[in-house]
Amino acid sequence: MVYQRKANVWIVRAGYCGHQEKDCFERGVLSLDLNLHLLEQFGQEFMELRDTPADHKKHFYLGEQYRDFDDKFRKEFEEATKDLDFSSERPEVVRKMQGLNRKLKNFNEELKHFDETMDKFDNFEKREQIKEMIIAKLSGLDESVLDVWSEDIFNFTMGMRLNDIVVLPLESEGLAGVGKVREFYKFRNNFGYLSHYRRMWWADDKVPLSSFCPEFAKMLESKFSVIHIEGSCRDSIMEIVSGSTF
Repeated sequence: MVYQRKANVWIVRAGYCGHQEKDCFERGVLSLDLNLHLLEQFGQEFMELRDTPADHKKHFYLGEQYRDFDDKFRKEFEEATKDLDFSSERPEVVRKMQGLNRKLKNFNEELKHFDETMDKFDNFEKREQIKEMIIAKLSGLDESVLDVWSEDIFNFTMGMRLNDIVVLPLESEGLAGVGKVREFYKFRNNFGYLSHYRRMWWADDKVPLSSFCPEFAKMLESKFSVIHIEGSCRDSIMEIVSGSTF
């Protein structure tokens, strides 16, 4: 008698917005977005960085520039309009007013370009801050966080075997897809959240979440993204899968 390995059953949360799961079904794959683990560590920090006001040095410099220009412009305006007869249409009046108007426009353009440049610099500084945050966070990750990451990565890349059963929830629709692992883990660069993947056979029909075991909803709240199912819940999922065509 040939020994047949007992298939494992997994719940996999591939993404958070539903789009990733739909792509998995359409392309016949199962993916795990490893970047989500990283982003989860920075929610509060990113919020604080987002709300951090731009460097006050830019506004201080703009204020200085404006005050200097205002002082010079006032003097030039007084000099240009001194002893002028505004009731006349003499060319020199028009010429002087046009000259002052050009200075105002030129100054406005200078400030505009400076403001754009400083905005680019502020954005560059924030990107550098994010790099420093990532390095600092990764160097001091809590052991419990590393446990979750390593468990998910191990399960997805090595723990999951051919012909294992996978339940992929679409929580926004109250449904889940069920499938069977078709190929070993693979990696392809520059495919975004589908870079890390396994080929799958997905059943045509999706299953209502309410059809799964009572513990299923609680499992979806797990800190893990790749969850190994055992016991009675596994048996009930296998019973559901037995009626599916892959």
